[in-house]
Amino acid sequence: MQKLFSKLSLTTKLAAIIIMINLVGLGAITYHGWRSEIDSSLEGAEQAWTITTQQMANIAAGGVKWNKAEAVQGAYALYRDESQGALIYFSAVNGSGAAVDSWARDGAITVEAGNAAATALISKAPENAAADETAGGPGTVTVVVPLPAGKNGKPGGYVTTIWSTGTILAAAEAHSLMLVGSQSAVIAIVIGTFLVAMRGLVGKPLTALSTRIGQLQNGDLASPVAHGDRGDEIGVIARALDVFRREAEDKILREDAARRQAMAMEEERLRGARQIEEGANRQSQAIAKLGEALERLASGDFAVSLPEIGADFENLRYDFNRMVAAVSAAISEIGSSAMSVEAGATEIAHSTNDLSRRTEQQAAALEQTAAALDEITATVRNSSLRANEAGTLVTNAKRGAANSAAVVAKAVGAMDRIQNSSSQIGQIIGVIDEIAFQTNLLALNAGVEAARAGEAGKGFAVVAQEVRELAQRSATAAKEIKDLVGASHTEVASGVALVNETGNALRTIETEINKITESIQAIVLSSDEQSGGLQEINSAINQMDQGTQQNAAMVEETNAACQELTSQSRRLREAVNRFKYDGQHSSAVPAAAGIAKPASPVRSAAPARSAIHEIRGNAAVAARTGEWEEF
Repeated sequence: MQKLFSKLSLTTKLAAIIIMINLVGLGAITYHGWRSEIDSSLEGAEQAWTITTQQMANIAAGGVKWNKAEAVQGAYALYRDESQGALIYFSAVNGSGAAVDSWARDGAITVEAGNAAATALISKAPENAAADETAGGPGTVTVVVPLPAGKNGKPGGYVTTIWSTGTILAAAEAHSLMLVGSQSAVIAIVIGTFLVAMRGLVGKPLTALSTRIGQLQNGDLASPVAHGDRGDEIGVIARALDVFRREAEDKILREDAARRQAMAMEEERLRGARQIEEGANRQSQAIAKLGEALERLASGDFAVSLPEIGADFENLRYDFNRMVAAVSAAISEIGSSAMSVEAGATEIAHSTNDLSRRTEQQAAALEQTAAALDEITATVRNSSLRANEAGTLVTNAKRGAANSAAVVAKAVGAMDRIQNSSSQIGQIIGVIDEIAFQTNLLALNAGVEAARAGEAGKGFAVVAQEVRELAQRSATAAKEIKDLVGASHTEVASGVALVNETGNALRTIETEINKITESIQAIVLSSDEQSGGLQEINSAINQMDQGTQQNAAMVEETNAACQELTSQSRRLREAVNRFKYDGQHSSAVPAAAGIAKPASPVRSAAPARSAIHEIRGNAAVAARTGEWEEF
């Protein structure tokens, strides 16, 4: 399918894509319009059917109340007689649930099915009219309307209707088909117009550009490219094609110029070849003389001098002679330096031996010092731990003293309250004593009055006598209680004084404990500082010990390097004696004449230089990085 689509023209591809997009959009719009039409029609129909059912319920209310089926049938007779009517079921039940009348349209629904749907909705006991689209089955709407309530407050019955939605759905589908037809016609006109426009605006210009590309392939670079003045994509393609045409013309011109330039370069190359041949002859003669001088250098004769070899090689002759003179001077200086280095290396070797012995003694002393500092550090750390434990115990004692002081404060408060209560009890007893005294006086007066009354007042006199005795006993008891309360008050005051003294003593103890705590904390802090200081000293001693060990290893390496330096200096001096310089020749054996390369005499001096750099490099690395794992 993709291969077939790729073979189509651009206009056909765009037309196919647009047709597919419009078909998909037409389908979506059609479905949405059909769905909206159905929902809108069903919503309006449900409202109308609910109102109609309410009207039927109003008409049938009396028949339902008195169980008169004929009266109920008159409520829906108009809809029942319609052969294509939407009403397919009607039922009416009274307040007790008994059916008064029911009817179903033949071929649409059975009475049993309608009764089941009505029962399902009535079981929900709706207080207002209710509609349901699923109770009566697909393609139906069931409406239940309660009748007016009776004396018990419950509905007097229910009227149920079932309506068919087939007519509404058919009308909605017809309207949707008509809408699809009109939209399809509009889309067909739009697509046709678009295809015509695409053919005129895109198809023909692209065909013209394709023809022009074929002409370019055939070599037609003079004809202009059409449609270059357009501002759209076709204009961009046309202008790019015209640029390609102009570049092809320029390329042909450049190729012609390149051929002419190649011919001129070939002539220039021939002239240069002749000049090179002449220069090669001069170079051959100069190289022969230079070879003779180099052969003498190879034999160790640095007193050689290069003669005239031509004006072109004057700089080479000057540089060669200056180089030979510089090397001759350097060899002379190297010989002198080798003797000095040999003497200095011997002296350094003796010094490093002494330094090695002193370093070993220092390392042993530092090791003993480090061991002693470890023991002192452990002792100080143990003292710090004991001081911390003492601080913890003192803190606990401080907390206990604070708690005791709080308890004593509470005890003082309680004793104060007891003392106040004792004072109040004494006041109450005083009042009771006064009441007893007044009662005694009243009883005495009552006895006097009873004696005056004679026989009539004997009983009252007896009562007055009893009251007087009770008053006397109350006075006696009140006096005894007062004495006890006074003694208790004295004891409470003494207890309060003792508790206050105890509180003062505990506060004094708490103050002393605070001082002890501060002292112990200072001791702990000092111990920690001492421990930290000893640890730092111990670390410093360990570092010094490590540095001493490193110094000892460095001294050993220096000693070995000095030995090697002495040996290399001796070999260097022997190698220098093999050369002839400054018109002099050493007593050493000259180099063999059969050796072609001058590497052997010169390389014998290299170990001395490498040994010196090795000594300096080892010392620098050891001091900088401190890597002494091998030691």
